[in-house]
Amino acid sequence: MSRPFAVIGFSMLFSLIMLFFLPEWFIYPALGVFALGLVIALVLRRKTAITAMASGLLAALALLAQLNVVYYPALEHVGENVQVRAVVISNPEGRFGRYVYQLRAMSIDGQPVNLRLRFTSHVPTYARPYDEIEFTGNVFMLGAEDPEAAQIHKARGVYLGSFARRAGEDTQLEVIPRQSLHPMRPILQLQRWMQNRLQVLYPGESSAIFRAMLLGDQTGISWPTTMDFRITGKWHIFSVSGLHMSILAWTMFKGLLALQLNRRAAVVASATFVLFFMALTGFTASCVRAGIMMLIILAGELFSRRADALNSMGLAAIILCLISPLSAGQIGLQLSFGATLGIVMFANRFAKPLHEKLKFPKLLAEPLGVTMAALALTLPVTLLRLPSGTSLLTFPANMLLTPFVGPAMILSGITMFIPWPPLIWLTEQLANLLFWTTNRLAGISAPKLYGDLQSLTVPLAICALIAAAALVLRYFGRPVRLAFTTAAVSVFLMIGAWLPGFLVRDELRVTSLEQGSSYFVSQGNRAALIGVGGDRPASTAKQALQSIGARELDLFLVPGTTRALTTGAAELRRDVPMRQFIDAAESERGYTRFVLWDDLTGILYLSDDNAMVLLEFSGQVLHFGGESPWR
Repeated sequence: MSRPFAVIGFSMLFSLIMLFFLPEWFIYPALGVFALGLVIALVLRRKTAITAMASGLLAALALLAQLNVVYYPALEHVGENVQVRAVVISNPEGRFGRYVYQLRAMSIDGQPVNLRLRFTSHVPTYARPYDEIEFTGNVFMLGAEDPEAAQIHKARGVYLGSFARRAGEDTQLEVIPRQSLHPMRPILQLQRWMQNRLQVLYPGESSAIFRAMLLGDQTGISWPTTMDFRITGKWHIFSVSGLHMSILAWTMFKGLLALQLNRRAAVVASATFVLFFMALTGFTASCVRAGIMMLIILAGELFSRRADALNSMGLAAIILCLISPLSAGQIGLQLSFGATLGIVMFANRFAKPLHEKLKFPKLLAEPLGVTMAALALTLPVTLLRLPSGTSLLTFPANMLLTPFVGPAMILSGITMFIPWPPLIWLTEQLANLLFWTTNRLAGISAPKLYGDLQSLTVPLAICALIAAAALVLRYFGRPVRLAFTTAAVSVFLMIGAWLPGFLVRDELRVTSLEQGSSYFVSQGNRAALIGVGGDRPASTAKQALQSIGARELDLFLVPGTTRALTTGAAELRRDVPMRQFIDAAESERGYTRFVLWDDLTGILYLSDDNAMVLLEFSGQVLHFGGESPWR
């Protein structure tokens, strides 16, 4: 077995990904299956099968341990009006008009604990990293009313949220300053300095994308820019991962060698930077994976041995799976591993025929091959986990935008410490070029690939059978070329992904938001919002828009006759482009007819004690709000 770490790591990772999306009770039959498979492999004396089954068994046991030792005990601390004492372990982030902190809880109602909490507040606490805070408030399960959101928080390892109760105008919270010697405190202080420095050097949204690229801080990116990058499939450049780690660390290593620094010293300096960068970005799972791989590559440079990419990835997977088995459920981690594995396995296979047979210039064939290889294994993930689908714009967007990402990251990092005006100007022009190109690409109407677990069940089963048949033929000495197997799998996957979206592209959908306080009407990537309310109306509406890949609202109608422009509605109007806005408080009593889309018209009916909206679509009438006057 030439690549033991690859077999162990990927067996553990794939097992955990499968178990993450199955009911939790399925862990027990999975343990039985892995144990039986291990016995059979031992009898047949197949080393690879023995290693794979043993790895799957270890992964299932690790997941079971995390659930019973960490996850379930954490949920037992949910409660109202509890006394919490905690340590602040992050800088504040601005989300939805609130301040968000990461806490390490030390006690809840006097009971010693060691839990991570996400704390939200309408006002800043003025607590520095590793100060202590005490407050009386609520502790709740994150995503309790949204299973999909609960899965996201579960994978990230933050299961509980909290906020302080308010008595009158005073929040019941006390900050206890501490002169902590924790090694993360100066790193978080540096992180805050870097954020402020970028804001000073690059006024406007340029600083926001530089903060996202370098620090993973996405809070300053506007909604239109967010959607432009999501529609073109380039949002991943704002989630710090292998791309960022490899660009920064490898550039530093090569730069030090170019300055005639000793190779050993260059390796040590670059490895130190990798560890520092992992800490600076909060040790996210994808960044840790990339960091481990980069450290292995640097070790190979130190000992003049080339690191095996698959073994390096496998070792990174083993470490991540053992530290936090639930982290295998993070979409960022899955995309990161998928893209890297695809590039390692297929980049040259795609680029070579493009250059040699189709006569593409090498300068074009190589990046195109890398893009195709990365998409080969990330496409199934995006289809299953991104409800907005995958636009075919992803292909040209990767080709056009990726060359500018590396220089923008490197130059923005340099200018923080060497603020030379010409360099700042050049860096800002790169940011403007990214904005302009992404905005133009996002404005192009392109087909999308959609998928979900139900629609892809048959295509994925066919793909599994094709892969199994290829393995069986290889075992009996009649190997099938990998290119043919990959092509067959890709064809069936594309068909399964394309057809559902093609068949329902004109379907009118109505989704209730915030427990019926508003309704989201969509058709394809067109959308309208009727009503506003709930705890987070703006963020809920943005999530709904994001789920269909829409950049704007065709209509925002607030049917309430009093205080129509709530804080959430005002935020939504400020951030999201709208073609029409109708405020019932400013409308005349009686009937107001409006046209939403060519085939969808509506009527707003207002009286002193009644507000109602009717939408008519292909003979169907949808009724929202109060009682109909026609009854």
